[in-house]
Amino acid sequence: MENRRKLAIADLCRGFLHVQGFLTDSENEKVHQRILNWQDENEVEITEEQMLSADFTYDDNAKEEDY
Repeated sequence: MENRRKLAIADLCRGFLHVQGFLTDSENEKVHQRILNWQDENEVEITEEQMLSADFTYDDNAKEEDY
């Protein structure tokens, strides 16, 4: 379960960074391949629904004392 969570979050982050211009197409492909290699090495199987369930949380009104 923990490795599926890591995989979903890693892929979400990679996609976000690429879409927002932080990663070039070439860099994105390298990161994607590293994620796939990690998935293979750790024998992680995940469904598309599980991959799509990862999300970011951001609160613009958050204050240090809230955490």
